[in-house]
Amino acid sequence: MKYFIHALILIACGCTGTHPIVLPGKNVLKVATVNHNYQDVIEIKGGAVNESSVSVSIIPNDSGLAWNPEEIKYSFGGEDGVNKNYHRIIISGIPKKSGDYRVTVSGFTLGTMYSGKDFYKQYTIKIK
Repeated sequence: MKYFIHALILIACGCTGTHPIVLPGKNVLKVATVNHNYQDVIEIKGGAVNESSVSVSIIPNDSGLAWNPEEIKYSFGGEDGVNKNYHRIIISGIPKKSGDYRVTVSGFTLGTMYSGKDFYKQYTIKIK
């Protein structure tokens, strides 16, 4: 009976995984200024993500801001390349008008050793 309980606990622990965390923790990003360069970073921690598992939207659509994954340059075997890191989302551009912009990050982590988990976070960028 003792071994059965230990085996059951081990199986239950194997089916759980960490929940993804989207940072920064607060719901606001850095303040921006109209017609000036802007950049901030959103990080996704706690699971594997890729191009098809992450979605980012910026409202209004004609805000002047865009998002891209962090690009990491590498050289291997005499060839150069770029890896896209979807754990670090770069929000950048030149805001066109003042107001509150909304950035939504959502998606899911890929199932590896544990099953994947959904994540969702909404941010506000105040444009002065």
